[in-house]
Amino acid sequence: MASRKLTPITKPFDVRLKLPGSKSFANRAIVCAALSGAPCSIANLSPGDDTALMLNVLADLGWGVERANPMSRDVVLTPPSKPPAHPVKAFTGPAGTVTRFATALLCVTPGQFTLDGNDRMRERPMGELIAALRQLGAKIAEKGEPGCVPLEIEGASLRGGKCRMRGDVSSQFVSALLMVGATRGGGIEIEIEGDLVSKPYVDITIEVMRAFGFAVERDGYRWFRALETSGHGQTYTCPPDGTAASYFWGAAAVAGSKCVIDGLTRQDVQGDVKFVGILERMGCEILEFPNGLGVDASMVGEFKPVEADLSALPDCAQTLAVVCAFANGTSRLTGLGTLRVKETDRIAALQAELKKLGVMTRAGDDWLEVDGIANKSPEQFAQQTNRRDREAMPRKRRVSVRTYDDHRMAMSFAIAGLRLPLEIEDSECVSKSFPTFWEYWAKL
Repeated sequence: MASRKLTPITKPFDVRLKLPGSKSFANRAIVCAALSGAPCSIANLSPGDDTALMLNVLADLGWGVERANPMSRDVVLTPPSKPPAHPVKAFTGPAGTVTRFATALLCVTPGQFTLDGNDRMRERPMGELIAALRQLGAKIAEKGEPGCVPLEIEGASLRGGKCRMRGDVSSQFVSALLMVGATRGGGIEIEIEGDLVSKPYVDITIEVMRAFGFAVERDGYRWFRALETSGHGQTYTCPPDGTAASYFWGAAAVAGSKCVIDGLTRQDVQGDVKFVGILERMGCEILEFPNGLGVDASMVGEFKPVEADLSALPDCAQTLAVVCAFANGTSRLTGLGTLRVKETDRIAALQAELKKLGVMTRAGDDWLEVDGIANKSPEQFAQQTNRRDREAMPRKRRVSVRTYDDHRMAMSFAIAGLRLPLEIEDSECVSKSFPTFWEYWAKL
């Protein structure tokens, strides 16, 4: 596992970037294409591993998946002429979104299926989705731990109707049911118990469904109905990834620089564009263009600490925690309950790695407090680290940051590397969502 050494920058940057497509949009578009049953073209796909795994599921089901060349971000999907003749084994690795979406997709696809993931995926919660699918007649057998993969699924066993689902575990469960619901007789109604987490991701789902001709009704985030409709094939273009943008906005903030991301606006359905509003509260200026959104921190002396509820943008939590490490005071981040069951326990991982930077933190089940070190020099920062970490540092005090096989840990701590000498372990784990991340980072 290759590591990557990062050296603090010596001057501010001023960049405008066009980022790859969003994996959130890409994976939903792939599922909706499959549900349409018609040939589709999807452009500006995310180049990440998760999207490749979602495409692999379709290939396992007999779909044709064609690119002009191996590096192309555009794909043409062609439906199979007949259902698979033999039981199909689908593997989704560490991809939570892909695993949840595939579970629902297989329940409406004729055939017999086994669905499995890697060791970490076998620990991540699926019980609420499995229970809701079973309410609608799906025949699913858990072959390992209850509520987890591996699963044996009898295809096309899902029927239309009504179901209830807790909203506090994962919005991916709602998204999975909504997408397949439009293919069932009479559609599917979903009643949400409690408050729904990660709401903007359901908004993304509904936007993509409508683009493919599927109809959805809703009452806020309490009730949804996927109407029985026939989708249609089309050419769909994925917008830039708002979560990926957060690393570059955060970088501009910490480095006293400017960065604009093309193709995003504050009105974007992606919840992660709200990250710029948090940076604005910390002292940055927001740059808005008709087709671009950016951050200007060139006039910021010291960051203000911030209190932020991240329940609507949990994938930005690690980014913000690292930015807050350089604020002048204590920041409090809340709404982080889902971080405990991601690729790793992200709250615990943040605490462990921020401690190496001399940053003190406190945490609960769904919150994190970060005591910023403001504008301390590397020497002052080194004095704050504990003796064991300090003695483990090389002579230039380069701290080694563990990534826990979590792409977002690597990309978030790259921001700290703009100010402090770091070494990012297993730096290529970024391939899960953004394999060209380091190429873009080199532009700063």
